[in-house]
Amino acid sequence: MPAVAYSNEEILDIVKKSGKGEEAALRKFFDIFSQDIYNFPIRVFHLSEDDASDYYIYAFERLKTGKRFQSFVGKSSFKTWFFSVLRNLLIDWQRTKRELKIHSLGKVNKDGKEYNTIEDEPDTRAEQQTHAIDISEKFQAALQEVKLESRVVFKLSFIYYLHLTDEEVKYIAEKANISTVDLQIEIMALRENLSDKEEDNLRNEDKITSLYLNILDLKEQKKTKATGDSIEAAHLRDRIDHSLKKKYEQRRKLIEKKQKGHFLVRTPYREISRILGISEGGVSVTLLRVMEKFQKNFRDFGEEN
Repeated sequence: MPAVAYSNEEILDIVKKSGKGEEAALRKFFDIFSQDIYNFPIRVFHLSEDDASDYYIYAFERLKTGKRFQSFVGKSSFKTWFFSVLRNLLIDWQRTKRELKIHSLGKVNKDGKEYNTIEDEPDTRAEQQTHAIDISEKFQAALQEVKLESRVVFKLSFIYYLHLTDEEVKYIAEKANISTVDLQIEIMALRENLSDKEEDNLRNEDKITSLYLNILDLKEQKKTKATGDSIEAAHLRDRIDHSLKKKYEQRRKLIEKKQKGHFLVRTPYREISRILGISEGGVSVTLLRVMEKFQKNFRDFGEEN
């Protein structure tokens, strides 16, 4: 945050003028809130700094005209409202997960300043894209090294994200004793059912953000409404502290689940067992061995790089 402190009235005036598209107000707005925008995905979803930089550019492009500020009507504090906007932008950005196309001639850093990439700092996007392609190619190569019967178990486990080759479709159809057309229909139905799980995951992502906003709001209440030595203030502080403790714990558990991969959409073992005619234990052991192979390959890949 910048060294200059602004009053609530000054912030609201800047926001109002930014909503009208006044350039001076917009520059001042980004001077004040750039660090909040950049830190938001790190604090809320524990994303990496690289992701935070990409998100910052995504958010800046959608905020720089000031039009979104026109919807702020003052029913809540501006910061609470603004973090809701950042949450929605973050969810949109996470859902797309595609390469951003920045149409402005210059680039924008995390402080909201335009800069010349040659004079000021290197543009690392091409390097990052190349690394992502390398990782993707490494994954596909590692997957092809897995024997067919194990590969189909892995792909069926993550069928929401992966596609089957003709060879794999034929193999599974023979194991299931059905036609390839019937198998494709069943796979489509399975993906449709799994989409409900993805919706649950997105709701959990939203809940993490919502809890973060609630925590911010409670902290603000404690600072503005629960000060002083009165009995009422002491009771209010106790209630707020209790609520904060509860929400911190709820958020911690959700983040822990996400970090353990529980927000990934995986096909139930019983479905894979039914399709392939093998035991659920066999599915579990096969999947574990494939994952161990991937870990070894990517560990070796990391050492090479």
